[in-house]
Amino acid sequence: MNTKCKLCKTNDLEDVGSHIFTESIIRTALNEDGFTKRADKELMFEISVNKVGLDFFGSAIQPEKIEEITGKPVTDEQIAGNENEIINKKLVCRDCEKRFNPIETAFVQDIYSKIVKKSNEELKKDTCNYIVFEDKKLIALQFVIINVWRASASNYDNWKLTDEQEEYLRSFIDKTLIGDLNSINDKTKEFADEITDFDFALNYFIQDEERLSDNGLLIDNSVNPYFILLNRLSIIFDFKKISSDEIPEFLTSIIEDNVACIISSQLENELRIGINSDKQRKLLFHRIAMHQLNQIITKCNETFYELHRKFLGFYPPQSSTAYYVKTMENYVAERKGKINIEEMMQLIIKVVSDCGRSYF
Repeated sequence: MNTKCKLCKTNDLEDVGSHIFTESIIRTALNEDGFTKRADKELMFEISVNKVGLDFFGSAIQPEKIEEITGKPVTDEQIAGNENEIINKKLVCRDCEKRFNPIETAFVQDIYSKIVKKSNEELKKDTCNYIVFEDKKLIALQFVIINVWRASASNYDNWKLTDEQEEYLRSFIDKTLIGDLNSINDKTKEFADEITDFDFALNYFIQDEERLSDNGLLIDNSVNPYFILLNRLSIIFDFKKISSDEIPEFLTSIIEDNVACIISSQLENELRIGINSDKQRKLLFHRIAMHQLNQIITKCNETFYELHRKFLGFYPPQSSTAYYVKTMENYVAERKGKINIEEMMQLIIKVVSDCGRSYF
């Protein structure tokens, strides 16, 4: 097992918990509603082919709240297996963890917070669909690279760049994240020729409602370009110049109005962040939810067909398929959407068994 820091590759790991994504950006998407500060109030949910439901709860979450969500009292097994996948203790050493701070602090304070603090009405008045920050492009560049590299180096959600791409980013970070913000900016300019293949564009989504936890995190598996969603901030990036004609599928018909104006490589020193409406935010998260739901449905269907073929020797006839579909629909209705993947797999086994008895 490699015990060296993945950034400097020199120092030993020191059990330092490094947030894979900038914590102050993603916090409100993960915290219990009403808690906007760092307070161990995370309530993290997962919707995937592996799990649907509560995935992690912060140490300050009351047991009653967990029972309200899951419908069951919290168990010792849940507490023992409660692991925050947004934190990686096998990523960087203590010194390298500190190196991220000037950029992340500057991005949050000088850029992101200034957008959040603007009233939605003020943001909506911008007919160009983007907001401009003078001389902040280098900060945004480093912010994006840091978050992308940490996600890949952590293999977050089984997502990873190629080894060459990951090393391309790591090397640049290691050469430039030295000292305070001014020093980092100077180093970024000095080694700018070594990162010319990397391009990015940022979009911010307005939220009219108060439930900040309605947002989430996503790393899309598509490439050319890549897409990461951090709460209400979307990051499009690639290892070539981004074209406004190439938009991640999740974002089609959502960012067309501003993407051509905010691509980093088309700008000089200024940073432009696209502004998108609450309606567009809801459309994006609806697409994400439907995509994940379709993945679950596909997995269940494939499992049913393959189990039927394997144990009964042939694929299910139409009557058996109809029985399977009805059984799954009843399960989802009875659980009021609070489905459990393991329960669903067991239910599929029962359906196949029922089918077998009906044939013979």
